[in-house]
Amino acid sequence: MTAILAMACFVPGKRVDAAEFRRVFRGNSGFNIPFQDRRMEKGAGKLLIEAVQKYNDGTFWHATRDLIFLLDYYPEFSKADEVAFYLADCLYEMDMYTSSQKMFRYLISNFPKTAKRPDALLGLQKIDYVTFRYDDSLQFHRGLTMRYKGHEALSGSYYYGGMTYFHQKEYEKAIKAFGKVKARSAYAEYALYTAGLCYLKRKKIPQSVRTFRRLIALPVLKDESQDVITAAHLTLGYIYFELGFFQEAIKHYIQVPVDDETYKDALLARSWAAIKLEDYQQAIIALNDLIKISGDSEKYNEEAHFLLGQCYLELGFNDFAVNEFDYIITQFSSGEPINERVRNVEEGILSQRKMAEALKMELLVLETKLLEMLPISQPNEVPKYMREEHKKIIATRDNLIQKILDERKIFSDFQWEVKNLKDEISRKKNRKHWQNYAEYGKARAFFLKTIPGR
Repeated sequence: MTAILAMACFVPGKRVDAAEFRRVFRGNSGFNIPFQDRRMEKGAGKLLIEAVQKYNDGTFWHATRDLIFLLDYYPEFSKADEVAFYLADCLYEMDMYTSSQKMFRYLISNFPKTAKRPDALLGLQKIDYVTFRYDDSLQFHRGLTMRYKGHEALSGSYYYGGMTYFHQKEYEKAIKAFGKVKARSAYAEYALYTAGLCYLKRKKIPQSVRTFRRLIALPVLKDESQDVITAAHLTLGYIYFELGFFQEAIKHYIQVPVDDETYKDALLARSWAAIKLEDYQQAIIALNDLIKISGDSEKYNEEAHFLLGQCYLELGFNDFAVNEFDYIITQFSSGEPINERVRNVEEGILSQRKMAEALKMELLVLETKLLEMLPISQPNEVPKYMREEHKKIIATRDNLIQKILDERKIFSDFQWEVKNLKDEISRKKNRKHWQNYAEYGKARAFFLKTIPGR
C-alpha cells in the first residue's frame, strides 16, 4: 500500500526533482519499493548531482546526508556504485577512516564491475597510509599498478606509494614512484616537492635544487599549488643559505607571501642572510617587520631582538643595541621563575594528553556505532524487528555523524593546544640562552662605547 501511494505521487508527465524525491520517500524505511519508473531514476540522479556538487564544494557533511538517503531509499539506483564511492570518500575527508574503509570494501564486494573499483582501491591505500599501516598501503599500491595500467587513479597511487617509501626512508624508491605521477594530476606539485626533499635526504644537492626549480617554474592554477610553490621557495632559500649563496637565498625568501604561515620564518631567514652579507640595514628592516607582527610570547621574539642588537652594534648605534639586549633580559627576568613555568607547562601537556586519549576512545566508540547504521544492506533482507530498529537508526544517524564531527574538532583543538604547550616549553628553556647572549651583547656594547670613534 505504501509503495502504491508513493508511486501515485509521480503523475505521468510531471517532472521529478531531488526535493520531491526526498519528501516522498522520507519515512519509508523498511519497505522495498519497486522503483520502475524512469522518472524515479531522474529524481535520484538529480539528488546525486546535488550531493556531488556539495562534495566538490567541500561540504562533506551535507553531501553525506544526501548520499546515505539515496542508499537507504533507492538501493536499486543504476548509479548506486557512485553513491557508495562518494559516501566512502566523504567519510574519508571527515577523518572517519574506519567507516570510510567499510564503505570502500562494500563497493568493491557488491559492485565487482564498477568503474570506481580502482578509485576505491586507492581510497583503501590512502586510509592505510594516513593510519600508518604502511605495508598494507604498499600492497594496495602494487595491486593498482599491476592491474590498472594507464588509469587516472595511478597518479594518486604513485604519490601515496612514494610518500610511504619516504616515511620508511627508502628515498630512491620514493623518487622513482614520484617520477611516475602525471604532470597534470592533482598530485604533481606535491610529488615534485617531496622528490626534492628525497634528493636532499640523499645529499644529492644539485638534483634537489633542479627539482625545486622545476616546481617553482610551474604555473599557479589553484591555491594548493601556491602553497607548495611557496614551500619550495623557502626550502630553496635554506639550501642556498647553507651553500653560502646568501643573495640567492634572499631572492627566494622574498617570494614567501605576507599571508603565508611561513612568512615569519622567511623574515628571520632573510635577516640572517643579510647579516652574512653585512647588509645590516636590510637586516634591520626585516627584523623590525618580524617584531611588529610577532607577539612577545612567540618563538622568534628573543632571537629577533638579539639580531637587531647585533646589527645596531655593527652600525655603531650602541645605545639602540643596549635597548634591544635589555628587552631580552627584562623578558627573562619578569614573571614566574623559568623552571617553575616549564614544570607547569609540562604538567599541562600531560593532562591534555590524558584528555585527548579519552576523547580518542570516545570517537572510536561513536564511529563503531555509525558503522552499524550505514545502509550497506537492503532493509527487506533482515527480520521485521530489525526493520523497526532501522527506522530508529535513521532518526538518530544524522545527530551521531554531527556529534562525531564536533568531537573531532575538540580533539584537533586539544592536539593543537598540546603542540603550543610543547613550543612554549622549548622557548622557555631557550630563553635562558638568549639572556646569556644578551648579557654578553650588552657588555660588548658598553665596551665599544669606550673606544674613541665608536
